[in-house]
Amino acid sequence: MKPLMPIAPSIFKRVPLALVVSWALLMNQNSVANTPSTEQLVQQHLPQAQVIGQGRMTYWGFKLYDAQLYSNRDQEGGFALSLQYLRKFEAQALAQQTMEELKKLGVSEAKRQEWSLQISKAFKTVKEGDTITAIRKSKEVTRLFHNGQPMSQIQGEELSEAFFGIWLHPKTIAPQLRSSLLGQACPTIHLKAYCHE
Repeated sequence: MKPLMPIAPSIFKRVPLALVVSWALLMNQNSVANTPSTEQLVQQHLPQAQVIGQGRMTYWGFKLYDAQLYSNRDQEGGFALSLQYLRKFEAQALAQQTMEELKKLGVSEAKRQEWSLQISKAFKTVKEGDTITAIRKSKEVTRLFHNGQPMSQIQGEELSEAFFGIWLHPKTIAPQLRSSLLGQACPTIHLKAYCHE
């Protein structure tokens, strides 16, 4: 069998620029088409889930992200939190901020040390318009998605509960956002851990 013939660079010179641009746009459209919306993603994992609250996180006037909380109304299933970012954040910054928020919630230093490796590998860099969705279908595992695609997993019931507590615990640094997310949902079977004051 003859080896595949390499494409001569001169061929590219004869390809019309408009065709190259059209091809790039088509590839981008196909990529977008293959990416599920947040609602579709949540429905895939939690078929009975509905949006129960939403709000925007700001800090000193800067818009950080829009948040939506989904939850099942029945005994089966779980809940999900989706964040659509309004500015760029590096992965390392997201991990560091997560650890800081856990500290503010009263998580012990020993626990933070135990969880630090998982958290350090949990995130990707996000830009404006990107979405990170955390889905907790079982007590032991929280799955994280970046723009609808699998990103990482958080293992362990205690860590999963603490992670969502960053937004839902009464001691959160964003009580107004918490109120907007939980709304009239408390108490529900899946969110009862966050419904005390």
